[in-house]
Amino acid sequence: MLDYKFNSKLITTNQLLKELNIKLCALDFWKTQWRKRGFDCWEMGMRLIGKKAYWDPIVFTQWLFENKCLNKPTNLMEREENKKLVAFLIRNTKVKNEE
Repeated sequence: MLDYKFNSKLITTNQLLKELNIKLCALDFWKTQWRKRGFDCWEMGMRLIGKKAYWDPIVFTQWLFENKCLNKPTNLMEREENKKLVAFLIRNTKVKNEE
């Protein structure tokens, strides 16, 4: 079952990579692609505080699902299931202190 729990609302890049088992080169590539398409990394969940990047893990996991999921729905029934999966992801991704 998908049930991510994070220790805080903002986490460092290293914590994000460790929690979700993503490589830094993949994250950098995704950010570059996203910016080339005209979007801001804010929509990915990245928050710049001073010169350090922090991540909103809930926003990032939702972005990851919506933009990097390879098996996109092809018919109306699959699209409805996709919406339910996004809702499930949002419900089950939370900060530990909010339990």
